[in-house]
Amino acid sequence: MDSGTELDAVLNRIEVRAGPRRGEDIVAPGGSPRHSTLLLEGVACLYERLPDGNRQIYAFQYAGDFCDLHRHVLPETNNEVAVAAMTDCSIGIIEHKDLEQLIAQYPSLGLALWRASMLEASIFCKRLLNVGRQPALQRVAHLLCEQLARREAVGINSASIPLSQMDLADAAGLSIVHVNRTLQELRRLNILSKEGRTIKVADRERLAGLAGFDGNYLNMPQLLSHWHVKIEAPRRLTQNR
Repeated sequence: MDSGTELDAVLNRIEVRAGPRRGEDIVAPGGSPRHSTLLLEGVACLYERLPDGNRQIYAFQYAGDFCDLHRHVLPETNNEVAVAAMTDCSIGIIEHKDLEQLIAQYPSLGLALWRASMLEASIFCKRLLNVGRQPALQRVAHLLCEQLARREAVGINSASIPLSQMDLADAAGLSIVHVNRTLQELRRLNILSKEGRTIKVADRERLAGLAGFDGNYLNMPQLLSHWHVKIEAPRRLTQNR
């Protein structure tokens, strides 16, 4: 979505709402919302709660990601899947009817949403492969590499990753005890920083080597070129609050 006219058209239809705090739901399970939610700032996760209370995290979401496109296209499926704020977030909403009008008016917007859906599917495939076939050390290392790459794509150049051990456990399909031991091993190898409890990568090259990480599945150049809204939306929309 490279045209300024198209970007302005989208931003003019978005309503900024009070940002959810860390741990709060952005999109609750159930229901049939008439709008789609755009994450403007912060980190969120797509998750499902099991009957026993355990949580499975399907994906992490960053600024510029639509949190719940699946509920627009397939409103009756996966309505138990919810979206939670992993950090304090800022969000915007756009009514489904407005989004449909914009897609009809600007076909490149529809193409951008299609790309976003394909990126999400690509991430799901890689996550399934890692959870199903990789040992814990490589699984966690790959997950950390992915978060670093996705944070960079939205302009966050930091070695710190704002996820808890429980978040990693729920995303990697491991127990929190297993994740704790894995992080300790990564710190022993001097791949993660030993300072405090924050997850901070000290040697990204070795982390990527251990994980066998190849970021081609993230398709980051296309992600950036077609989603300028990722970086511009929070700044421009704040002026209209």
